[in-house]
Amino acid sequence: MKKSAFLLDILFTFLASALACLCFFRYLALPLWLSVILCVLCGILAATTVGTILHLRRKTTFLKTSDERVKQKLLLHLALLSDGEKTNFFQRNLQAQPLKRFSCLRLYDEENFYFLHFKFSPVTADEIAALSRLKTDKQRVLLCAEIEDAAQTLCGRLHIQVQTGEEVYRALKEKDALPQEFLGGEDGDLKRNRRKKLYFSKANAKRFLLSGSLVLALSFLTPFPYYYLLFGGILLLAALFVRIFGYA
Repeated sequence: MKKSAFLLDILFTFLASALACLCFFRYLALPLWLSVILCVLCGILAATTVGTILHLRRKTTFLKTSDERVKQKLLLHLALLSDGEKTNFFQRNLQAQPLKRFSCLRLYDEENFYFLHFKFSPVTADEIAALSRLKTDKQRVLLCAEIEDAAQTLCGRLHIQVQTGEEVYRALKEKDALPQEFLGGEDGDLKRNRRKKLYFSKANAKRFLLSGSLVLALSFLTPFPYYYLLFGGILLLAALFVRIFGYA
């Protein structure tokens, strides 16, 4: 529906600007053939401008949404891994050179000591207190999905750096170290069924009805109404079909 809405916006911009220009050029007493050519050119120019703006806006929104979706998949994937698998994953992928392993969920390099905490519950202040008991001269860094406010405050007091899910995702993405397959993802059948329910949802009937009505209304404003009558009728039939046979 987003793509169809985008195309309808372009079509509406073209028709509205072309009809307005046609009326203006006819008001200037230009010949009909010249007025039609000029109004079509103006409509194409306006539609191209609006399409470019909408495309850039959609691309920015899509990238943000896509990043958030992949980040959530990554955090779920890490939470489902065993402690040993988490340790191996970050030992290989966190830096260009593999980190050294101190123990399960604990890694280090020449400057930093890393604690790994990727679970379904946020890091608590008690867990931070337990981590602080490890004596080291290196900078302590906590990698986690989420952390409670009290735990975040305690980390500041104990000089423990915190990198949450957003920062971990960005670091892995920059190094092209994201997993090829995520645990807990949808299989092909579930994904197809979900898309089918999305595309043929009864809620889409309102959008088809509104779009069809607008296209039919435009047929009264143009000397070539058959095109608009045809597509307006198709949209209305689609609205009726989705409303009766669509998914609730």
